Amino acid sequence: MKFEEILLALIARAPSSGYDLGRWLATEGQFMRANADQSQIYKTLNRLLKQGLIEFTIAKRDGAPDAKIYSVTPAGGQHLMEQTESEYVPPDRWQEPDFTARLACLVPINPPSVIPLIDTELAFRRDQVRRFRHRDRTVRLVPGIVPMDAEVMAELLDAMHYRSAAATDSWIVWLEQQREKWTTYLATRAQDGARVS
Repeated sequence: MKFEEILLALIARAPSSGYDLGRWLATEGQFMRANADQSQIYKTLNRLLKQGLIEFTIAKRDGAPDAKIYSVTPAGGQHLMEQTESEYVPPDRWQEPDFTARLACLVPINPPSVIPLIDTELAFRRDQVRRFRHRDRTVRLVPGIVPMDAEVMAELLDAMHYRSAAATDSWIVWLEQQREKWTTYLATRAQDGARVS
């Protein structure tokens, strides 16, 4: 997910200043992408302004500089909605932040998009487990080049494998739990909507 979309989604949640966005990115945002400095944030906000995806009002502040408070335009809202329907291609490493960025930033825009997102991630991770869990992990060392004993090296690599396998299994369980919760939530929401109609 591009930085522009992350900022746009944050502004869609609540109109924000560039400073507010920087504070969020330095705390919650660090789990979705590398930190962004304030100059990068303001450059991105200017691009979003030029594209007509956001606008701003000036908030007067006593004893402090006035602040630009950015909000999403209808075009920006449409752009975000299109992003919720864009293809998600899982990276090889599940620890990459694209999935969590989409979950945190795009799902609030279009809640039903969560199910295809989770299904794509689940299918990819289950396939990885199927293909790689029982791969040949035999250690072959070139004598005289690597000083470590092959048996010790094999133990190290096995320990890393089992740790990664446990983490991947835990991720899959979490995804399954989230899918179940979201399926229930969306069904309840649909029933409540039907009752209101």
